[in-house]
Amino acid sequence: MSRQGQAAYAYFLKGYNCAQSVTAAFAEDLGLTEEFALRLSSGFGAGVGRMREVCGAFSGVVTVIGLVYADPANPQDKSRIYALVQEAARLYRERNGEGSIVCRELLAKAGVRPAQGAGAEARTEEYYRKRPCPELCRLCADLCVEFLAAHPEGRHCPERMFEENA
Repeated sequence: MSRQGQAAYAYFLKGYNCAQSVTAAFAEDLGLTEEFALRLSSGFGAGVGRMREVCGAFSGVVTVIGLVYADPANPQDKSRIYALVQEAARLYRERNGEGSIVCRELLAKAGVRPAQGAGAEARTEEYYRKRPCPELCRLCADLCVEFLAAHPEGRHCPERMFEENA
């Protein structure tokens, strides 16, 4: 487990959503404040706004990929970013054991029937016991560390981020 994987797992157990947990695990490495990372990713949790669409932990990976690789001076850079995100999605599908990046599918396969509506569920011992989310946060952060190390080309972020994880 990487340092970021441990941090993502811990953030989720502190009550942050899945996207926040993964994004915040990379905040310091990316030169972001923890507060900014948490705010930036806050709406992506629980499958984007608790709609149970794309897994929030994977949305955290997408956020980090954008922060690392997107070239803000080049609006035509979309295809390269899309290709990186699609490769990361392929890896996540392979590694999570469920073959999906969809929140409701990942929860259903874990036997969780997610509540509906916008209200977040209380974080109880039962909540954590039945959900795969803390482990998926760890998995996504670990995947992200490996992905970033395997793709040194085209980075637009501090190089110090990669020194500890190489």
